[in-house]
Amino acid sequence: MKKLLAILLALVMVLAMVACGGNADAGTDAGNTDAGNTDAGTTGAEQGASGGALAGGVEGEEIDNSSNGEIGLFDPEFDYSTNPTYKIAYYVLATGVLYEATGDAIEHWCSVMNMEYGGLIDAGGDKDAYLSNLQTLAVEYDGIILDPDAEQYKRCAEILNEAGTPWMGNMAAARDYSAEGAPLLAPYVGFDNYEVGTIMLPQLLYHKEQLWPDVDISEFGFMCVDFSTSPPLHLRENGFKATLVEEYGEEVLDRYWVADTAIAMFDVDTSNTVVSAVLSEHPEIEYWLIYAEIDDMAMGAAGALENAGLDGNSAVVTFGGTGLQLQWDSGIQTAWRSACYLPQAIYVEPIIGALYAFMNGEATPETIWPEWVPAYEVAPYAVRMLPSFWIEYNNYKHMLEWSDVYCQSDLFPYNELNDGIDRNAYSTKVAIPESYASTTNPAA
Repeated sequence: MKKLLAILLALVMVLAMVACGGNADAGTDAGNTDAGNTDAGTTGAEQGASGGALAGGVEGEEIDNSSNGEIGLFDPEFDYSTNPTYKIAYYVLATGVLYEATGDAIEHWCSVMNMEYGGLIDAGGDKDAYLSNLQTLAVEYDGIILDPDAEQYKRCAEILNEAGTPWMGNMAAARDYSAEGAPLLAPYVGFDNYEVGTIMLPQLLYHKEQLWPDVDISEFGFMCVDFSTSPPLHLRENGFKATLVEEYGEEVLDRYWVADTAIAMFDVDTSNTVVSAVLSEHPEIEYWLIYAEIDDMAMGAAGALENAGLDGNSAVVTFGGTGLQLQWDSGIQTAWRSACYLPQAIYVEPIIGALYAFMNGEATPETIWPEWVPAYEVAPYAVRMLPSFWIEYNNYKHMLEWSDVYCQSDLFPYNELNDGIDRNAYSTKVAIPESYASTTNPAA
């Protein structure tokens, strides 16, 4: 518990830094992904500590991260001052460390693309206020990047489209969940939630072999920390469970439990509570392999394991990772062993790039990236996939410094590592999935 308290204290300190212009992020990612099936690529079991890619950018292959003039990507050779100076904002339902880090990334891209950043604006968690304020913001700004409650996207789209204000969603795909097939309302940049779930078991088994090679897998319990009422997040649990069954057969479900944070919220405290309940109900399990869907869940799970005296016998992995970066920066290591991660500035680049293209008349939401439109989507908007990489304690600084080199930014405090880092050390692009040509969604 002392470690968990230290982590929470570190996050509070970082939030204070962010208010003063510092860098941060910890991860209440409510769904950093959506439809589309990416190639799972290299897992931790294959990459060791090298930090290889899960989707593109496998070590040893030739990488070209140049934009080649592609609309929606930053072009370091272009003089953005020759275009108008657009004013944009980042509007979230409620702020948090992850959103603050995203705001830092947006601010950086604005500085190199000749845009005025109006800042991160939040509605304090009030869904009604979010929609009411959006009507004002739609008039005040040339473009807006959104992170509302996923169920609010339909109304958000109506408000912004009526005002003629270009926009892009950020963490979760903008979908109309009230309509059959949950059609897209705009292009999406991100990840495939179901696929995210499928890549977690190989990473957990990698940690198992590294730390407890002599313990038979039959002695391990498996757990997923889920938020079942969120369709994007729950897809991750579906993928994880399916991979478990594929690997070990239906009998593995006798040793698999879901700790569902839908009893309250997907935060640290709730995650700690639901994981602790599972641990106390199954004292016969001495070793645990746990997939927590986002950073806050992973932090709560690690705290629960420490309270139960099981942190030395367990591994937690997640999809996110900035909270893990903050832990490691503070010298803290727990049962949270690794994360599948993409630095926020790399993640944000095509999102802000698409918004810029809309504002500048270079593309519309219906015409951008036509090659990325899956045939199985109800509405013909692009679903552009991003790469992701496993970070562990011995490689995370290199990954973050690479992102600074690529983005021409200074968001991370590891400048001594910059020398010798190639802009093409990791790929920022992935191949278009073959499944996009099918009229059947492989994750359905």
